[in-house]
Formats: sequence, C-alpha cells, structure tokens
Amino acid sequence: MAEQRLSAENVPFAGRTAVHRPAAPDLLGNRPVSISRRIKHRLVTVILLGVITSALSLVAMVRVISQTTGSRVERGRAGVLIEISRLAEPGAPQALDAPARSGLIGVRGGFVGPGGQAPSGLPREWQAAVGSALEAAGHAPPGSSNATVTTETAVPGGTLIVAARPAAIPGTVAWAAYLIPPPMWLRTWQMIVVALALATALLVTVAIAAVITVKRGAAALNVALDGLATDLNTPVPRPRLRELSDVADGIARLARRLAHARDVQDDMGRQLAMKDRLAALGRVVAGVAHEVRNPLASIKLRLDLAASVGSDAALPAAVGEAIVHASREITRLDRLVADLLVVASPGIGPREPIAIGPLVHARVDALGPWSDVRQVTIRVQGDASAPVDVDAVARAVDNLVRNAVEASPPGGVVDVSVQQLGEVAAIAVEDRGPGVPAARAQELFEPFFTTKPDGTGLGLAICRSIARAHGGDVTYARKNDATHVELTLSRASSPAAHTAVLTGATPS
Repeated sequence: MAEQRLSAENVPFAGRTAVHRPAAPDLLGNRPVSISRRIKHRLVTVILLGVITSALSLVAMVRVISQTTGSRVERGRAGVLIEISRLAEPGAPQALDAPARSGLIGVRGGFVGPGGQAPSGLPREWQAAVGSALEAAGHAPPGSSNATVTTETAVPGGTLIVAARPAAIPGTVAWAAYLIPPPMWLRTWQMIVVALALATALLVTVAIAAVITVKRGAAALNVALDGLATDLNTPVPRPRLRELSDVADGIARLARRLAHARDVQDDMGRQLAMKDRLAALGRVVAGVAHEVRNPLASIKLRLDLAASVGSDAALPAAVGEAIVHASREITRLDRLVADLLVVASPGIGPREPIAIGPLVHARVDALGPWSDVRQVTIRVQGDASAPVDVDAVARAVDNLVRNAVEASPPGGVVDVSVQQLGEVAAIAVEDRGPGVPAARAQELFEPFFTTKPDGTGLGLAICRSIARAHGGDVTYARKNDATHVELTLSRASSPAAHTAVLTGATPS
C-alpha cells in the first residue's frame, strides 16, 4: 500500500514560510524477512504426510489381520494333521460311520468305507469339502508318504480344514475336519480400517479446502490493498479464515484511521491557510486603515461643514443630495475598514459573565420589525452563561440571525436555541433556506465570500473571529433540508478549551 505521509509539508498554503524538518523515518523495513516456504507448500506437505501416515497405518493393520488369521489357520491345520495321524495309525480303534474321539476341541473325524462318501451327520456346508478329500485320499495307497490329503475351504462361518488318509484296514479312510471361525475382533478391526480410510479422505479434503480458502483470502486482501493505495475508502473483504479475517479487520481499522488522519490534516491545512490569509490581510488592513481612515475623516468633516454652512444659505437641491450621499458612502467605507480590522485582528473588549439567553432575546427583538417586513418569524429558546464581550457577541448574533432571515422564504421560521454544554455556551441558528452549495461550503467563512449581490462577504468571517477570540468557533451544516449554524463561546479561552470546542468534545 502506498505510503500516506501525515505531515503538513505536502499541503500547499499560500504565503507560508518554508519550514525544514528532518526526513521522517521510512515505516517500511528494507530488510527482507526470510520465509522458507509459502503457506500453500506447507499445507501440501501436511497433506502428503497425512496420506503417507494413513496409508502406512492401513497397510500395517491389514498385515496384522492377515498374519493373525494365517497363524490361526496354521494352528488349526497342525491340529487336524495330528488328529488324522492318530486316527490312521495301526491299532487305533476304528468304527465305520462312527465319530472318533479326539483330544482337540472342535475337531470332528471318523472313518468311511470304500466309495469315500461323506458321513451323513455332517453339516451340509461341510459335506462337499469332506467328500472331495475322502475321494482324493481313497485312491492313495496305504502307508505312502503322500497318502494324507489336506484341503482348506471357505464356508459360511469361517475356514474349514479337512484331512483324509487311508486307514490300516484296507478300503477304509480316516478323516478329520476343523472349522476355524473368524476372530471376534475382526469386525472391530475392519471398522477401524474403514474409519482410518475415511479420516484420510477427510484430511485430504480439509487440507485442499484450506489451501483454496487461504489462496482466495490472500488474493482478496491483495486486491483490497491495491485499492487502498489510491483510495482509503476502498472496502476490505473479510475472508472466511479467522486468521486472515483478523488481518482484514486490522487493515480496515488502519485505513479508517488513515482516512480520519487525512481529514484532520485537510482541516488543519484549511485552518492554517485561513490563518495565513488572515495574517496577510491583517498586515494589509493595518496599513490601509491608517492611510484611508484619516483622509476619510477629513473628507467627512469638510462635507459636514459644507452641510452646516448650507443650512444658513440655501444650497441647490442636487448639491445637498450629493453631500448626503457622499456622507453615507464615507460612513459605509469606514464601517468596512472597521470590519476588516475585526476579521484580521479580532480585538475584543473586557469580558463580563452574563446570561446569553437575554442577550439573544434583546438582539432578536431589535431585529423584529425588519424580520416582520420580510414575513419571517424568529423563535428563541434556552439559556446559558459565559464571560463575553457583550458588544462583540451581540454583533456576531446579529450577523447570524440576519443571514438566516435573508435566506428564509416568506412565511418561514428561524429557530435560535441557546444551550449550555459544560464550559461551553452554544448559540444555534436554524433556517429552512436553500443553504450554500455543497461544493462551496468550505469557502463559507472566507473573507469576501458571499452569495448575496449586495453583500461584503465579511459577516461570517467576523462571527468566526469573534467566536475564536472567545475560545469557541462557528460551524455550518445542512441537516434535514435545514441550514444549521452554531456559534460556541467558552468560559475559558485557553488553547485546551478551544481544542475541545473544535473537536466537539465537552470540557469537564
């Protein structure tokens, strides 16, 4: 984001003296920060590690299950072979179609005659596997090393191991069978494997979603930063990721503070420009007033003498009217010079603590006949107190009320309210006139700025000079199609009180 310098050096003020200040330190560090990998690469690494770990865990669990099942099958096969060896050995009691007694729990066995038919008492699932083993063993010669036939068949309920071998009696075959059921924990382990596979898929999905979310959030913040580089009012989006959302909130707060600081800087620039212009105006007026007032006074004195002489000897009517007109113009010029002196250097007289409400009522009563001619009603309410120069404040109130009445249409109403705000007395004047164009509102308190054809443009400038001399200010605003002008007066005209009035704070 482009650097925003908040110093007053970049504000062009007419008539300012150049001030050399040390260069401000660069807020952007030039030393790069070392980052080994980007966040996206780290998330991809997390995905790979998670997938590898889950795959290894799955393989290990499958191997454990397979080896455990194989060990159980081996033990079952060994037991069946031991049993068939015991049944087929010479001297063993042999009875056809009768189960043999076995020392291995769960083993079933016996003897069959020629033909190799499976015993009738076996479960239906066993008969095919046992019959096949008996048929294969019936063709083997007794006593041969390959006479024993062993089969493993998957049947409902587990793995069936069957062993058959020719017995000592010719034509007789001994058999033994053992069902190995699945382990009780197999179902649990299968569920664990499925859960682990699902967890792996979820890990991959979440990580990919996190990569996409981070990438989109960072891209949105970059776009917002590019916009803030040229416009501090650019909206800052809030990414769904909480960490990026906190960063976005911080950027938005910074932008708001920079915008506020820029507004304060602009306001201070306008005030400094105003002070510079008033200072220049004061220097000019001080010289002009001295050079103009004396000649004007001399001219007026001679005109008055001419008028007094003319009272004894009749003067022509045209000459008398010219003398009266010239006297009025000289009086107007003298008043204009006095107004310029007030604007340039507002010297106020001694202060005395008074009630502001009665003072405002008195000025409104004095303006009553004039406002009645314009068919405008003036209403006054409220009261406050402050130490003021009565004549100066009365002049300021007259200017504000006159402006409001002149701006009001026939039949309009001007509301004047007086209010005590802690150490500040506020006089608010409101009218329903059209107001000043928004584009020119900043020029409202400039000397010689006026929208009236016969105005001098010094009224509001005089009001502001008087208000600031009393530690207050004059502000203008448009509220609900009404013009609202407020004059504030502080009980203490110290810089702190003046600052409190300018910022809208109420002094304690």
